[in-house]
Amino acid sequence: MTKGRRVALLLALMSTVSGMAPAARQGRLIGKVVDPEGRPIPGVTVTTTCAEIPDFRQVTTTNDKGIFKVDFERVNVVYRYQFEKAGQVTLRVEQKWTLEDTERHEFKMSPAEATAADNRPPASTSSAAILAFNAGVLAFKAKNYPTAGAKFEEALTHDPYLRPAWAALSQVYLEQKRYREAADAADKAIALGSKDEPVLMARWEAYRRLGDEAKAAQAREDLDRFSRLSEEAKRIHNEGVALSKAGDDAGAFSKFQDALAIDPGFEPALIGLATTGLKIGRAAEAEAAAETVLKADPQNEQAIRIRYNASLKLGDRAKIVESLVGLAAVEPAMARDGLFKLASAAYESDDSVNAKIGFGKVLELDPNHARSHFFLGLILMREGAKQEAKSHLERFLELAPGDPDAATAKDALRYLRSS
Repeated sequence: MTKGRRVALLLALMSTVSGMAPAARQGRLIGKVVDPEGRPIPGVTVTTTCAEIPDFRQVTTTNDKGIFKVDFERVNVVYRYQFEKAGQVTLRVEQKWTLEDTERHEFKMSPAEATAADNRPPASTSSAAILAFNAGVLAFKAKNYPTAGAKFEEALTHDPYLRPAWAALSQVYLEQKRYREAADAADKAIALGSKDEPVLMARWEAYRRLGDEAKAAQAREDLDRFSRLSEEAKRIHNEGVALSKAGDDAGAFSKFQDALAIDPGFEPALIGLATTGLKIGRAAEAEAAAETVLKADPQNEQAIRIRYNASLKLGDRAKIVESLVGLAAVEPAMARDGLFKLASAAYESDDSVNAKIGFGKVLELDPNHARSHFFLGLILMREGAKQEAKSHLERFLELAPGDPDAATAKDALRYLRSS
């Protein structure tokens, strides 16, 4: 590997840190982070913990629409959210989660006086560690290695478990010919779970330059094994593709599983498993694979469509609603109509809670959907929310004055205005 490619890979690692997936989901938060004017803030690191579940810790990052998701293992406990981004004041929120379902909430962050860096911050509970790390990234890009090293070291004084900082230090120390420290930093990154090629490369090069033949040989073996495993996952995936093209979807599904056993994050194998899983009746596995892809790439159109189709096969209403909301990014009309159909079915069965939520989601996608305004107005009138009900019914009549239910809406408005 050339030095240039190694540095490029390391820079990618410096700006991307993924969180752990939950063991089991009982609830889901779909959050949106906005600024004081209501504009979405992308690239916010959201860390979720729970004092009652010491091992629970999820880290995620908002997408370009400011959206993030958190899956909860338990309900009826208090979760703590910490929102961090360079240039924003760190926000901390506590919330007792009681719903075994999905809810949406909005969180507002305020800008700080100055922005320390323009990179996405790493996953850490320490804002001081994040600021120092981002400053180190900027210095590294400018090839100011003394400053970069000092900033990464500072980040580790605030959070000694910040794996990207150890990985970055291994590269900085190599550039400074501090080979012993480079090897130690790489070993610490690996001990914290890193299997990234730049870290393995830094460890091998450091031990090689130290003249430690035994450790250099082991480091080289680890590096080669990483490369071989990646190639093996690709080879098995390609076998799965060939089987799928030949019509053997069950065999292809098995091959994709084998590829993912080697590299769990290999996106082509995840998509392959999800696609063939739908064909052979393994909808749960298909949905899980699509979710894994979407955690890394929320705008992946193929995964969005697969998740929707899988949720339909599973017949899980909450999953269908959630997948329809996601589908709006690629098929807005289909998503709107699907949500309206679900909301209407809930209304007809006197399930006003889900009907209200459903019509509200339709209006999020299409604020001018007349009949959602009509039904939402009727529901709010029953609940005694007179002003909101009037607003929706008036809007319905503005949008669809000739609708067959216009007379009903006018009668409802007369009642609301007289009461």
